[in-house]
Amino acid sequence: MPDELSLDDPADLNVDESTGEILDDAEDEEVDLAGWVWEAMEPPVRRERLAELRTWVHWLVRTYPWTHAHVTPCWYEHKDVREHLTALFVSWVRTYTPGSKRDTAEVEWIDALYRTMPRLSLQECGPQKHTEQRAREFKDTDRVFEVHSKVSDDMTAAAQHPGLHEMIRQGVEQ
Repeated sequence: MPDELSLDDPADLNVDESTGEILDDAEDEEVDLAGWVWEAMEPPVRRERLAELRTWVHWLVRTYPWTHAHVTPCWYEHKDVREHLTALFVSWVRTYTPGSKRDTAEVEWIDALYRTMPRLSLQECGPQKHTEQRAREFKDTDRVFEVHSKVSDDMTAAAQHPGLHEMIRQGVEQ
C-alpha cells in the first residue's frame, strides 16, 4: 500500500478488483486470498488494512459530513461497525474503479451508504467515551438446535425453489 494514500480522486487508485484492495504501483504484488475477512488476515496485514480503512473512513466523514453523527471516533473498536464500514469501503472501491459494469453503480453505492449509516450509531459511545459491547453467548442451545434441524417443517420439507416455474419459463438451468 502506498505510504501517502490520497482518496481525493477514486480514479487515481490502483485497485485489485477481486478484493477491492488498494495496491501500490508494483505489478508483482501477490494477491491476498483473505481479502477483507478480518479474522482470516495475519495480524500485520490486519493492522495495515485497518489503517487503510481508517484513511477511507476519514475521507467518508469529510465528504459526507452527515455521516459524522453515525461514525463515532471509536468505530474501529466495534467489530460490527468495522464490518459495515469494510463492506462500504470495498463496495465503494469496486464502484469507482474504472470499468465498473453497472450503469447505476454510483447511485446504488450512495443508497447503500444511506441505508447502512443508521446501523452504525453507537448510543453508548461519543467523542470522549467508548463503551465495550459484549457479544451474546448462546448457552444450552445444542440440543434444541439438533431437534429443530431434524423435525421442524422448514428443515424437513422437500426442496423446491420458490421461483422454479419462472426459471423454467426463462430457460434457466437448475
